[in-house]
This record gives sequence, structure tokens and C-alpha cells, in this order.
Amino acid sequence: HKELILWTTGNPDFQQGSNDGDTGSGDLATLVAKVQHDGNVEQIVAPLPDTIATTSSYGTIAIYHVAPDSIDGGLVLRESVTAHRFGNGEPAVATGLAVQPSASADAEIASCGEDGQLVCVPLSRLDALQRYEVDSTVVTGVCWPTPAQVAVSTRGGQVKLFDRRALSEVAAVFVDPSNSYALESIDVHPSQSFRLATGTDTGAVLLWDIRNPKQPTMEAFNVHESNVWAVQFHPTDASKIVSCSEDASIAVVQWLADAADGHARPVRRLSSFFNALSINCVDVCPGTKAEVATATAVSSASELVIGCKAFFEKDGEIRKAEVLSIRDKAMRQNIQRTADDTPLDNSESTIEYEFYVHYVEFNKRLDEWVEQSRARLDKP
Repeated sequence: HKELILWTTGNPDFQQGSNDGDTGSGDLATLVAKVQHDGNVEQIVAPLPDTIATTSSYGTIAIYHVAPDSIDGGLVLRESVTAHRFGNGEPAVATGLAVQPSASADAEIASCGEDGQLVCVPLSRLDALQRYEVDSTVVTGVCWPTPAQVAVSTRGGQVKLFDRRALSEVAAVFVDPSNSYALESIDVHPSQSFRLATGTDTGAVLLWDIRNPKQPTMEAFNVHESNVWAVQFHPTDASKIVSCSEDASIAVVQWLADAADGHARPVRRLSSFFNALSINCVDVCPGTKAEVATATAVSSASELVIGCKAFFEKDGEIRKAEVLSIRDKAMRQNIQRTADDTPLDNSESTIEYEFYVHYVEFNKRLDEWVEQSRARLDKP
């Protein structure tokens, strides 16, 4: 239909509407505005609370102003530009869109397309567009590991890293030499810029560690049976990677979990008998009950979970840290705990736990095991 539609929704965790069939104000979603779009909507992001950016099957980037109370109906096209074209001048599908991690009107947008190009443009000035040749194949996805770095995935099976200050040259190229597959999607860890996740045309989710650009490490999780169209680190529990596929399923990989001898890491796969169609995109709602559970204050160290953030004492200071792993101090045995689990059993106070933590905004080299006595649970 080539339309962009703005909806308002309630919290999907809680049943809305009455049991007598009333479909009034209790509906799960209410249409706010609908406007014509230049081509099929390929990607949507919201860089600012009142701004929506889209890409299209005609290769355009469009910026919309969100004004629900305006006479224009809530969505107003502010500016658009054709960002992707083939060599013969025909428009190329814009396959990816990402916003520079900077909460300002001067943030940049990066898009990629079937023309093999990467495009960067300021959110406030689409006429200042810059194009860069990336690959002779389709560039399938784009993300910003840092405000100065752009990473893309390609159908040629490569991850390419660019320095925004010198985009004419590729800063690094990562590839799995042992396999030949296309990469269909890419995402970056929310707090560890050296970790990337990509989806392949064979159904695998690949986890990259690019701290050493010359010798990156990569781990494959075979979770789907066909093309992985989207991958996303869970925004509040980054020990999980969520993906969706052509095989009509969604998968959740617990990539931080230690694999038992001869067994793969935990994978939860979601599908429906009533849907045999491809699932092309996925997003995680941070306002669901699972998120509330991880964000709620805890009264005991036994309630901390992998992926949550808490405060710990470090060199006489109180620092915020992300919990990467948990273990029994005496047994040195790792314990896998997520927000879906019940609290650890410490009723007899005979077990002491240790937490492997990464201090937020500090170098990875400071990551360490800390005793539960160093946890400052009284600090919100």
C-alpha cells in the first residue's frame, strides 16, 4: 500500500478492553495518522521523540515530523532524498538504516542499499548527503558501534568497518574463511562496541568479537533453517540475541551461557502453526513485564541476573557495572540466571556468590570477578 502509519498502543503485557467485546478506548492499538509513502517502507527508526526516519524500495530516505495534535493528522513529511541508485540511474532498494548514537538534531543517518553503497547524511540536512562505494554486492545492514564508526554487512559474507572521519577507506574487513555464506543483517551490542551480531542466509546467527581487528573471533549459532532477516541484542539483557527468519520463526540465543559438555548454548525458538510466512523484522519492547523485572530494585545479591546493571565497590568508589556471569564462590561453578528465573536459593546463607562484571564507561581490561559483599544494593 506504500503507506506510513502511526499507531498508539498500551502496554502489550496487560489485557486491554473489556470482555464483552467492546473495541473502544481499550483497543490494543489506535491509529493516529496515515500518509502516503514513496515506495514500500523498508526501514523505520525514531531518532528523536518527535521525528521518524524511513527508507524505501525506491532508495529514498525520508524524515517525518510527529505532531499528533496538528491539523495535518500527526505525520508531516519534512524532507526526503533519493539516496540509492544503480549505475544506470534506476533507484535501488535501501536495505538498512541506522542513526548515529547522539540524541541531537545534528545526528547523522547511515543507510545502505542494493547498489552496494553506504550513505551518510545529517538528520537536519538531507541535502548534505555523502555516498561511498562499499561492495560490488548488496549491502544488507548497517549499524553504529560508536559515534565515529559505521559497520555494514554484505551479501558477499563480509563485515566492513568504516571510520566516519575517513569513510573513503575501509578501516577493517571481517570474514569467516571456513564458510561461504551471505550476511543478511547486523547489530551492535548496546554497551560493548566490539561485539557484533550478524544473520546469514543459511539460518545461522554469528557473534563477532572485533577487539583485535587483525584476528577477530567469531562464534556461530545455528538457530534457523533459512535466511536470518534481522538480529538484535536484547536492549535490557544483552546476554540474549533475538533473531527472525524466512522459516517463520523467532529465536532467542543465550550467548553468554556456558555450553555444557557436548551441548549447545540455550536457544528458545518461537513459531506459530498459524503462520507459515517469513518474519522479516523483529523488535524487543523494553516496557514489558520482563523488562520491569530486570529493572526493579533488588534487596539481595541472589536476585541479580546476567545482563542486569548494579553498583559495586571498586577501589574505594561506587561504580555502575553490568553483570556478565555469576558463579558459586566455593565451587567455582557458573550459574546461569536471567530475568525469567526465580531468585537463587540462599535461604541458609551458606552460599556466597561472585559476579563477573564490566564497569560501565570503563575499559574492558578492568572486568573482574567481585564478591557479593561488594554489591551496593542500597544505591538505586
